Amino acid sequence: MIYLNRDRKTKELKVTDGLKSRVPNQKWRIYELNEKIKPFRLSRSKFSDYLTCKRCFYLEQVKGLKSLDTLPFTLNNAVDALCKKEFDYHRENQTPHPIMVKNNINAVPYQHEDIEKWQDALSRGIDYVHPELNLKLAGGIDDVWLNKDTNKLIMADYKAQSKSAERKIDGYLEDVYHEGYKLQLDFYRYLFEKNGFEVQTTAYFVVYNATLERDSFDNKLEFTSDLVAYETDTSHIEEKIIEMKKLMDGGQIPGPTPHCQNCNYIIAGSNLVSA
Repeated sequence: MIYLNRDRKTKELKVTDGLKSRVPNQKWRIYELNEKIKPFRLSRSKFSDYLTCKRCFYLEQVKGLKSLDTLPFTLNNAVDALCKKEFDYHRENQTPHPIMVKNNINAVPYQHEDIEKWQDALSRGIDYVHPELNLKLAGGIDDVWLNKDTNKLIMADYKAQSKSAERKIDGYLEDVYHEGYKLQLDFYRYLFEKNGFEVQTTAYFVVYNATLERDSFDNKLEFTSDLVAYETDTSHIEEKIIEMKKLMDGGQIPGPTPHCQNCNYIIAGSNLVSA
């Protein structure tokens, strides 16, 4: 698909030069070497971009190339919003959610004054300022639970999908397209531990599956819910963050990643125009 640039608020068409804004009050959007005024913010998704394609990451964060907009996943967002309401009810009453009871997990949704901030992925989230790198690393988590046996926190993420009943969670963690899901929970655990919280290694995906085993739509979707346990691993996070900062400070654009569609699209387009 081809996307036109529009103002986020008015939805009116907006001229674009393909670069991030350079106006003074948005200087924070582009990384500058030796900038010590305030830490440069990088979200969990941008860290994931670095691991996926270093060239595309560098062009966006250091050179200011504007990433392409994508349409929001409104149905997934609706599932997330309704899940939050459901878990917030049990958070307020400090009772276990039915999926915890079903899976014999002695836990409740965690009560904390910053829970809404942590869940705000767009502008806040939980963050950690790395003292040596002057980076503010941040991420917005779907939910945090409290293990009542150990008083450790549990990282949790809501996922919505629609697969046949026999395939809804079969091989869920082995799916190559879910590698980023696992990185999410690794990164969230890293952030919470850096903020002084004790976090258990076992995290959970709450997978809501819109069933396909129906004869008609009838203007409604029916979901089943399943819990997928994941053993988080934060051992690689610090090393990769240091590598990422070294790349940002290096002053050289990395070569293209052979299997990256984005940077090879740019190269192919440039070659066709100049031919």
